[in-house]
Amino acid sequence: MIEPVDDRTWLVKRDAESSPEAIIDRFAGGYRLRRFSLTESRRTAHGVFTGPELAETAWWRLRDRRRD
Repeated sequence: MIEPVDDRTWLVKRDAESSPEAIIDRFAGGYRLRRFSLTESRRTAHGVFTGPELAETAWWRLRDRRRD
């Protein structure tokens, strides 16, 4: 699920009670997907997408690939 933080930022969580796994923020003409970290320098970039929903889908696909 994606949870809005403000009009430019969303958190990707497994469910409402979970800790954030990724962060999506509006960036230039798209939405940047990064691994969540409290430290800005540790937020690993995973691409720019055309919408927050597409970025969320990309996150879960990335997580599924890591388990294979």
